[in-house]
Parts: sequence; C-alpha cells; structure tokens
Amino acid sequence: MITVYIDVLFGINFLINILIVEGTAAIISEDIKWYRSLLAAFLGSVYAVAVFFPSMGFAQSLAMKILLSALMVVCAFKIKNGRHFVKLLGCFYLVSFIFGGGIIAVMSMTRLGSMTGAVYSNGTVYFNLPWKVLIGSAAGVYFMVYMFGRIRKKRLAKVSLSRKLTIYINGNSVSTNAIIDTGNSLFDPITGKPVIVCEYAELKGVVPEADNGSLVEKMSRAGLKVRLIPFSSIGREKGLMPGFMPDMVLLDGKEVKSCVVGISEIPLSSRAEYHALLNPSVIINE
Repeated sequence: MITVYIDVLFGINFLINILIVEGTAAIISEDIKWYRSLLAAFLGSVYAVAVFFPSMGFAQSLAMKILLSALMVVCAFKIKNGRHFVKLLGCFYLVSFIFGGGIIAVMSMTRLGSMTGAVYSNGTVYFNLPWKVLIGSAAGVYFMVYMFGRIRKKRLAKVSLSRKLTIYINGNSVSTNAIIDTGNSLFDPITGKPVIVCEYAELKGVVPEADNGSLVEKMSRAGLKVRLIPFSSIGREKGLMPGFMPDMVLLDGKEVKSCVVGISEIPLSSRAEYHALLNPSVIINE
C-alpha cells in the first residue's frame, strides 16, 4: 500500500501547474505576471489535493473541474473579453491534455511509475519523491519557465512592432497589419526607395487578379507603375519580386513619403499575426 504525503502531492502538482500556465502563455503569446502564475498554480494544487482522495467526491464532478480551470485562467491572465477568455481556456486545456497524456504515456511505457510509487487519480498525479528530488525538479521547472518566457517575449516583441498599413492606388485602398522587419533590406533598384513587402491576398482590392496571365502584365494594363525587385530567400538564391509604386501609404495614419510595395505570393506569418513586412528605412523616413 502506497503512503501519500500531502506536501509532496501539493508540491508536484504545483510545479506541473506552473508549467501548464506558463506553457499556455507562451503558446498564445500572452503577457503574464509571475505572481498571477503562482496564484493560479496554488489554486490548482489545492484542488488537486482535494480531488485525489475519494472522500472529496463533490470536487470530482465535471462542473467543478471546468469551474476550477476557468478560475485558474482568470487568476493567471488579464481577460479582455469573452472571446479572449474562450481562447485562453481552450489553450489551457490543450496544454493540460498534453502534460497529462505525456505523464500517463511515460508511466505506461516505462518502469518510472513503479520505481517512484506513482499514482494517477482523478486527473491528479503523485510521485513518491524525496524533497531533494523535488528541489531539483523545481530547478528544472524554473529553467523551462525561463525558456517559455523567452519564447513569449519574442512573440510579444513582434506584436509590439505591429503597425497599421494602408495602401492607396488608383482611387482604391486596402489596410492590413505590418511589422518592422530588420531582415527586410529590399530597395527598388531604379528609384532606391525602400520596399514594403505585402501579401498578395491583402492587395486584391488594389491589384488585379492574376488568374490567367502574368501579374506584372495585368498590373501594367491596369495603369500601375510596375517594379521588379531583386530578392533572395531560403531555398531560392535569386528572384524578382513584382511590385508597384503606390499613390500614398499611411502607417498608423501618418503618410510615408517614399516607398515601393512588393508583392509576396505566400503568407508572411504562419500564425497570421501580420501580412506585411516594413523595411526599417520606411520608419526612419516616415
């Protein structure tokens, strides 16, 4: 018969909850205060201790588990609106399932469970570990939280560089999100103007469809001042990007005096966080 120590049970689940909360923040690119992370982990660990024992049957209901998850999300994050809350809760459950499934898989496929006296009950995991091991685990958790923080800050940095881009041409206009990209060093070889790279899908309101025939040819027929911009990318040493001279470009409502718009036929962000890349020189000259 395995003896369960409440302090060890609480400590293990506290560390796991911290990873779940921080992992959620990293995946969804949400800023989070350390004390809110600890508060959410504490709340989850108290609940884990309660549901581990059969005598606390009322706490094991689905409604209580959903309520606890919602409370942890509210404690950990600053909720903006209902849609934001649902997004956070969904990601929280995803990360929880990954951790829970991973623990069960390791216990099932290895001897780790029997070696550590592991018990999994009502969604709560317990390992009969000495405090020295727990302290070492805490150090490992701290490192993982640090890495989650770096990922989150990197993504938040991109969001903070986001600008509203509006492009005008021939009486029409389109607006989209753009970020400052230090890797964008493209300039029009003829005029020397910096290039803003924008996704073709975002420009369909001002650029003609290229269903049949060349996009460059169709832009020329539509009266656009076409440019061909030399570029290089991963997997492609050299190429020519089609582009055009806009009538006017606004960044956050301020006019950009001189630039060229290059057209990318592929998405620029896998997460659709932005749809255009600004040459830093555009910001300097705005």
